Formats: sequence, structure tokens, C-alpha cells
Amino acid sequence: SSSSSSDGSDGEEDEEPARTGIGAHTDFECFTLMHQSATGLQLMPRASDGTHGHGAWIDAPVRDAEFVVIVGDMLERLTNGYVLATPHRVLPTEHARSSIIRFNGFAPNALVRPLDAFVSAARPLAYSPVRMRQHMETTMKNLEAGLGSWDSAKRRSRSATYDYGPPEAERPPPGQ
Repeated sequence: SSSSSSDGSDGEEDEEPARTGIGAHTDFECFTLMHQSATGLQLMPRASDGTHGHGAWIDAPVRDAEFVVIVGDMLERLTNGYVLATPHRVLPTEHARSSIIRFNGFAPNALVRPLDAFVSAARPLAYSPVRMRQHMETTMKNLEAGLGSWDSAKRRSRSATYDYGPPEAERPPPGQ
């Protein structure tokens, strides 16, 4: 978990306006709990027409005693896309803004694959299995290479839908 101020400080001085933001992305964990002291966070909820994409940006609520739950990549993978990772961004603001963030994920060696309840003939397997560590490392390498986690053209999470190939048991041994 962390506490941050969107002006890049450690949160001790909240009198300065937040001049920086964070671009559109999805979180690579299961879900994130977030509380903000003022507006700035925007979410893109799932499209209301039932498609597999997302709608328009909306402001996340600011409520004293509540947290916003942001769905992450791993929950999308567990549900075989039934629940989609929530794209979000932080806009630069002229007002001070602090946030409390709690990321919730799996242990690094956990193998994440769609749960059987979300896979059927009508909804075939759409996500390859992956260990949490590999997903985090791949997502970070992609970010370093300039490939963000949010694909604005497809309106989908690039990191949640990343294809890791066949399960480990089905991969040929190295050198074959």
C-alpha cells in the first residue's frame, strides 16, 4: 500500500497544486483500493452496450469514508474477461490532491488462469495462464519499451490481455 500526492511529493505538504498527472493505464494486480482527497482520478467504466470495450472517462467520486475499487489485470484474467480491468488516469490539477492506494495481488509464484466457472463452449478460454511474477515483469518491460498497459485504439487493457503462450506443461523444453 502507499500514500501519495499527485504533485510528486511524499504527501507532507498538500498546499501545492498537482501539476503532473498519470496517463491511462490498468493495474497489473487483482484490484486496487483507492481513496482521494480531491478530484483528479478518472475511470473508464465498461461500455453500457454490452460490448467487450469501455465507455467514456468519468470522474471518480470523492467521499470521506469510502474507497474506490479498481479492477486489475489479474481479475480480468481470472474471470476470462467477464470482468474487465478498469482503465484509469490522474489528471493534472490546480488544487492539492492526496491519495491512499492499496494494491491487492497474488504471490509471485501463483499461477493465474481463468477459473473453470468462466470458461464454457459459449465463452471459450481467452487468456493464457501466467505466473504473477512473469506478468509483473512483462508489464514493466513493456512499459520501459514504451508499450503502455492501455490500448486506446482497441479500448482494452493491453497488459490484461497479453498472450503468454501455452501453459508451462505444454511448452517444449529449452533447445527443442
